[in-house]
Amino acid sequence: MDLKKLDRIIEFYKKHYKEISLRENYKWQAAAEFKKADVMNAADFGAALKESLSGTGNLLDSGYYYPRTNLFFFLKKDPSAVRKMFDDLYDERTDLFVRFRNFSMDASLLQHRYFTVQEMPDHDQDEHAVSVYLFLRYPEKYYIYKYTAFRAFAKEIDYSYIPSRKSEKNLPEFFQFCEALRNYLMKDAKLLEIEKERHETYKSTDPAYHLLTQDILICGTTYFKHPEMFGEKGAVVKAGKFSPKPVKKEAELQEIPFYDALEYSRYEKNLSDAARKFILEQERIRVDSYHIAAKKQPLLLSDGKSRGEGYDILSWNRRGENVFISVKVTEGAEDESFYISEAERMKSAECKEHYCLYRVYRFREDAGTGEYSVRRGDLTPLCLNPDSYRIIIEHK
Repeated sequence: MDLKKLDRIIEFYKKHYKEISLRENYKWQAAAEFKKADVMNAADFGAALKESLSGTGNLLDSGYYYPRTNLFFFLKKDPSAVRKMFDDLYDERTDLFVRFRNFSMDASLLQHRYFTVQEMPDHDQDEHAVSVYLFLRYPEKYYIYKYTAFRAFAKEIDYSYIPSRKSEKNLPEFFQFCEALRNYLMKDAKLLEIEKERHETYKSTDPAYHLLTQDILICGTTYFKHPEMFGEKGAVVKAGKFSPKPVKKEAELQEIPFYDALEYSRYEKNLSDAARKFILEQERIRVDSYHIAAKKQPLLLSDGKSRGEGYDILSWNRRGENVFISVKVTEGAEDESFYISEAERMKSAECKEHYCLYRVYRFREDAGTGEYSVRRGDLTPLCLNPDSYRIIIEHK
């Protein structure tokens, strides 16, 4: 572990404590609401559980991930089965990792018993969700597990263990890592003094400073990477060259799984908006380094205008010339398929010397971080697979 890197993150956190706490205090509030509801002793377990989880925000539901929503579906169908799942989960006599596995297996049984694959493709009661339930009940003992944050932070401070997908070592390594980090933080008198007021306010919700520990982890993987959010000069993420090899493929007629079209469109828009803002910040930092006219600042086009103009961001190069940027985002790998509009294709062909496609990938909407690569020039060679057609009706 590189303690110098860790110290820089901690110092950044202390410097911007007020701003960060305003964004993250919902976790303390959620823990307080769960404790107040006293779920396991409530006369109506289902109602108490729903009330206690109402303030968990994106801890449990975000994007395509709906453990809280799906848990409430299970409650409606079989409240006694859900009650037993939580009784077993909170039974400290059983091995921790057996409890993790059993909770997920029980959720899978309920999913297949009451829902079709189209109605509920995944129950989402994974290690993260289960760790949230455990932390809310026993905040002095458990931490909230999140694979992406653990991996990013471990890489940031050169930790000895870098988690990999689906590894059984991740959970025990995560808890061990968090405990080591907490012990290190407890030696920082200034940090504890800053945290004193919140610790007193939420004394029973974070008695052992586990949430503070995770706040440092979140800071290191999000805020620390975006100092421009706090008025500090940021650093541009190094971009690679995007050189896709498109293939022509005949369209296949296939059954489309059930999904909420409105919810999906909202998710797509939120993801795209976050990615455009991410690139906009990168462009602002980049253009600022060119020392061109102050009025030449990157501009994010509105949704309607961007669709008509064929690009998302108007930026500038070192010579003070326009650069037209189209942003395509995915939470997955760089080589996942994406869509190009006819307006984008036409604009790129017309302004090939000044047009760029920014491919944002492995993007995290909640953190506003990701990687990106750039393809310059005409997009026409990529447009091999027509997907939809506009029908224009002639009026007589």
